[in-house]
Amino acid sequence: MGNRRLLVDLDALAANYGVFVAAAGGRAVAAVVKANGYGAGADAAALRLQHAGCRSFFVATVDEALSLRKALGPDPEIFALEGPEAASADALAGSAITPVLNHPGQRQLWRRKQGLPAAVHVDSGMGRLGFDTDVDIADFDGMPLSLLMTHLACADEPAHPQNAIQLRRFAAVVARFPGIRTSIGNSAGCLTEAARQGDLGRPGIGLFGGNPFIDRPNPCRPVAALQGRVLQVKTLPAGASVGYGASCVLERPASVAVVALGYADGVSRHLSGRGSLFLGGGRRPILGRVSMDMTVVDVTGVDGVKPGDWAECFGAQLPIDEAALDADTMAYTLLTGVGARVPREYGPLNAH
Repeated sequence: MGNRRLLVDLDALAANYGVFVAAAGGRAVAAVVKANGYGAGADAAALRLQHAGCRSFFVATVDEALSLRKALGPDPEIFALEGPEAASADALAGSAITPVLNHPGQRQLWRRKQGLPAAVHVDSGMGRLGFDTDVDIADFDGMPLSLLMTHLACADEPAHPQNAIQLRRFAAVVARFPGIRTSIGNSAGCLTEAARQGDLGRPGIGLFGGNPFIDRPNPCRPVAALQGRVLQVKTLPAGASVGYGASCVLERPASVAVVALGYADGVSRHLSGRGSLFLGGGRRPILGRVSMDMTVVDVTGVDGVKPGDWAECFGAQLPIDEAALDADTMAYTLLTGVGARVPREYGPLNAH
């Protein structure tokens, strides 16, 4: 039995998908499962979502798309957000992957695949990938287009003026692409209003339990829990130091638990001396620096903590957005930062 795990609750994932379906008001809802399903395991996540009724998926890279096609079979729509390159165009075409075209070079490349569909990405104000807003359907010379999409920079702040600016710009482009499906909303956009969804919503972080909004309660259930076993419990005297650099010197005797989770597993080093792990029924402060393989927490006065107990970095007991706030980051980085050596185990988040 290992000392580390990422528990993934696929039923919670499906329930979160249901939140977005309900908000869509009859519009279609895709799922973004890039970066190995936000760290949760893309194949397992996508298969569960497919069972829940999802018929369209987005990933970032060609390799992610090809792997997902093998897992899901021929039926669902799979979009590769980074689009085709010369070395990957044949593989995309042969696996019925729909590339997202982001610039004229990709348009020219995909035109050689006569009759194969593509999606068009418009940069309406994100400043990343995408065609300029003067793009026109005539630029694609009869190429079959399955989707016209854009991405909102500030969807997690619904009142931000940038949202209205981007929606206005994108609406002008949509008028030049009659009859083409649209896709706008990420997790926050899908839950805000119909105008921010488009015909095909594409939630990501909300599916995997992160809060889509900066200033609203999280409507989604936790999906993943990063946990490590207690390796040792010991008592240290006043004046003892804990961890690298001796940055933590105890002012009093303390009972400490050494937990098998470190920054190689996904525990942010920014939690050093400021964050906590959930252990023994409560949050226990991290002492000293998070190291590669271990984190030390203060369990003074906590009865019954022993080697083999599970401690949680984030999950059902310690919400991921709170852990991210302590680490001065966001849920995305915690989820996608879970180390490759951490086994993914599927089931309810009943760690304790």
